[in-house]
Amino acid sequence: MNRRLIRTYLIDLIKLGAGERLIKAPTTFLSIIFGVSQQTASRIINKLYVDEYVYKVIKDGNIWIRLTEKGIAEVEDYIKYINDAFKHPGKVVLEGYVTKGLGEGAYYISKRRYQIQFKDILGFYPYPGTLNLKLKDPYYISQNRFLKSLPGYRIKGFRTKDRYFGGAKVFKAIIQNKVEGGVVYADRSIYGFDMVEVVAEQYLRGYLNLVDGDKVVVEVLLNQ
Repeated sequence: MNRRLIRTYLIDLIKLGAGERLIKAPTTFLSIIFGVSQQTASRIINKLYVDEYVYKVIKDGNIWIRLTEKGIAEVEDYIKYINDAFKHPGKVVLEGYVTKGLGEGAYYISKRRYQIQFKDILGFYPYPGTLNLKLKDPYYISQNRFLKSLPGYRIKGFRTKDRYFGGAKVFKAIIQNKVEGGVVYADRSIYGFDMVEVVAEQYLRGYLNLVDGDKVVVEVLLNQ
């Protein structure tokens, strides 16, 4: 079951009051609410239960369900997603916290053949290093996962006599509502969906007076 369907079913259950209390949920009734067969409705509830989106108990031969904290959080994330779509059309907003990376950003970003490509795409030669942001909110992690699935602007890899330097993709971005920059995703990144690497012409830690733990907002532009 994909995430969109999960959110749809959870919202339907909240409408019935399952976000606040246990509700009686016979599959004959849920089949009407979900618009599916009774057998499919039973599978949906079992799936939501196994994935810990709902509690499920049997009382007097009847199924009673209520959303778990995980289920509520999933719906809240969806609400944020919708609100962001209206407040920031053509953008994906990420909120992360400054953290130390592995120190490899400076080595790679400083390579001339990367620099030239960044200049062509972003309009500037990036400072040789990345600002690393740790995403903590599951919503922003899911947004980062979404971004990584998009094509972005292509940064081509290249080969030297010693080794191959892999490719990447970059999106134009605005950092802290004031600095033009980019969000970079290396093809062979060791980071998970909870980490974002940001580049700019300026040394962002110094320019924005940032230290580890500071919150940073990045608006990633999708239509530019």
